[in-house]
Amino acid sequence: MNAENIIKTVKVIILLKLLNTAILGEEKKDLLSEIAVFALPGVDSKLYTNKDLIGKSGTLLIFLSNHCKISQVFQKKIVDNNREWKLRGINLLVFSPNYENAILPDELAYSDSGDSYKEMKERAVRESYNFPFIYDGKEQIITKSLNVRITPSAYLYDKVGRLVYSGRLGNHEKPEEFEKGELNQNIKKILNKDDIEFNRTRNFGTAIKFRKDLHLAENVKRRYSSETVQLNYADERRLNFFIKQKTNYPKFFYVWSLHENQKQNRENLITISSNYKIFRKRGLKVYTICICKDSEKGVALEILKQAQLSSYNYYCLGKEITEISKMRSSEGNKTTPFCRLLTGENHFKFGTNGLIDARILRVSFLQTLNAN
Repeated sequence: MNAENIIKTVKVIILLKLLNTAILGEEKKDLLSEIAVFALPGVDSKLYTNKDLIGKSGTLLIFLSNHCKISQVFQKKIVDNNREWKLRGINLLVFSPNYENAILPDELAYSDSGDSYKEMKERAVRESYNFPFIYDGKEQIITKSLNVRITPSAYLYDKVGRLVYSGRLGNHEKPEEFEKGELNQNIKKILNKDDIEFNRTRNFGTAIKFRKDLHLAENVKRRYSSETVQLNYADERRLNFFIKQKTNYPKFFYVWSLHENQKQNRENLITISSNYKIFRKRGLKVYTICICKDSEKGVALEILKQAQLSSYNYYCLGKEITEISKMRSSEGNKTTPFCRLLTGENHFKFGTNGLIDARILRVSFLQTLNAN
């Protein structure tokens, strides 16, 4: 290697080292006092500020996403362990970091809720959160200050506010071993007043969505809105085939009529459409069957287009739904609308007549897909 190449190589090595140092430096704030000034709402309606960070023995900042599978793995562990942490002076604050409008529909397919402030409140109640759950999704002040990129992430500070650990909460493949994990072991060292040198681990989880990612979500929405919506005639034999066919995926049927509950139908079709966009990549199949005349097909198709429901859409005259009508719940007086969710083995799951509750439908889809 000649002198010129050696000089070039040395320059590259120096540049890489400087770049690596810069990146590592951006990944953490060494002191709690270096975190940007903030005033953010918690699900308890309290406004949290920098004054709320300091703990008697130490401070633990965790970043969780409602829709993140790995975050969900550790929810209960955090709740269970925080009982002791709180008693022993570890101040835990948990932040929701996502700019929720930038989350793509199919990224929500492993959760019963998204990352809005309202959904944070609901999750906190359902899971009995015993810690401040703070919304940072709008301006993402704390998230940007600590340069957090993945959920779940943990940042542990000692009692003088010095960062001693950052990284994963534990092994997501063995959450039962949480107590043996790096985070909990570092907390024990703090409580035992052992000397700790800063250490960190690599994270595995879901990438945080920022405002700058919004254009990607908007592009997906535009693509969905431009998808072709079709409505075809199905005879009784064809409809019965859809019902009886055993598959590797759940099937959802919605039967409606142009002559009954039109407002309800429109609301239901929009609810079905929004949930279908979330779960279709996981294999969910949706069939809508409209009872109408051939001459009314255009009206039914326009309603489906307004709902942006590009599922398997069919119409029939009414006499063809003998078998499908057996899926209807016994409640209510009117025949339509009604719906039924089937497993891949054609076992009955969620079903209702009339207005569909959007949350119940989403949870039903999620549970059936998870069990499939």
